[in-house]
Amino acid sequence: MRRTTGVAGRAFQLLLTVSLLTVCGTGNAAGTDWTIGLSMHFMRDDYAVRLAETIRSVAAEHPGARVIVTDANQTAAKQLSDVENLVVQGVDALIIVPIDEKAILPGIRKANARGIPVIAITRIPGANVLTTIATNGDYANGKASGELLREATGGRGKIAMIGIAYNLWRIDERERGFQDAIAGSDLEVVARQAGDDQARTQDVVAGILVAHPDLAGIWCTFSNQVVGAADALRMTGRKDVALTGIDADTSIIERIKSGWVTGTAAQFPRAQGRLAAEAAFRHLQGEPVAESYEVPVGLVTRANADAMSEEIWGE
Repeated sequence: MRRTTGVAGRAFQLLLTVSLLTVCGTGNAAGTDWTIGLSMHFMRDDYAVRLAETIRSVAAEHPGARVIVTDANQTAAKQLSDVENLVVQGVDALIIVPIDEKAILPGIRKANARGIPVIAITRIPGANVLTTIATNGDYANGKASGELLREATGGRGKIAMIGIAYNLWRIDERERGFQDAIAGSDLEVVARQAGDDQARTQDVVAGILVAHPDLAGIWCTFSNQVVGAADALRMTGRKDVALTGIDADTSIIERIKSGWVTGTAAQFPRAQGRLAAEAAFRHLQGEPVAESYEVPVGLVTRANADAMSEEIWGE
């Protein structure tokens, strides 16, 4: 399931172009004083920053439009309050990147009651939304990164999974994809621990390495964990341990290039942000919007790190 640049990169660009044409249509960019509310789960990583930047840049193509960005700082109650405030302010459309898919539902229902269209970036089960961006992305990324770990370890040995201490649909889907990827192999999960931030994950992985000196691999669910795990491997000089996961922030790509991360499944914030924003404006212009839009999975490895960095983060 490995995706690289070259033919795959061109296929990605073609699919993105087709998707954007579907969203944008061929109408002009004439706008009005529309306000888009963007509720972010947090603004701590490259993905979040670039996603918000992209949505703002799309809004700039529509004269008079503006974007209000809120930062939940990884707190579900804060995000619910953010969404409720955006609804009260009367935004014309609402884009949500959820931290907790269940906790945000009351806010979405309030938007529904006001007739405010909601665009979800990643699926929010039980929500009434206009469209969803990257509906199956979490499962696909978990499966792709799991297949990479299976390949890197030869499908044998002890491995650790780094997750979170609570349930989120998005993370559950990533783990489900990972488990499907390693099913039928001789990989044995000997440690399954939680790490929400980089420092905590580094400590957790350091402890796992002491308890299991013959560890063959580690899999992480998102960016901060990947960086923390890589730094634990670097502190102990353990380049013999394969490390994969999800997200390809610039700090992760640096660690892939230096050999401390085997590879990761990337998200594409520019693609997701543009699809979400254009869906909002298309709806506001009275044009149809599809129920969902997908973004392909892309794996970043040492062999394609520079090319994928340009594809994900380049202008």
